[in-house]
Amino acid sequence: MQKRTATSSYPSDFIQAECILLEQFAPTAFHASLPNGKQTVAFVQKREAHLLPLMNPGARVLVTICPADFDRARIRSIVSD
Repeated sequence: MQKRTATSSYPSDFIQAECILLEQFAPTAFHASLPNGKQTVAFVQKREAHLLPLMNPGARVLVTICPADFDRARIRSIVSD
């Protein structure tokens, strides 16, 4: 019997995407729209908390998403024009 080792089937652990913030519903959470139109919940982590004053509905942000769960995303930065 051959011993199997765990390997990732994804080229990367996370997917990066650009989202548009739709509304803030908690101090660090927003409803956001992905490029394909699907909505997700985008969270701001403590290390990115300095971005909160710049985030308003309509803002474009860069997020990371786990390939297994597109319902949650982590906000990493604000996209500049």
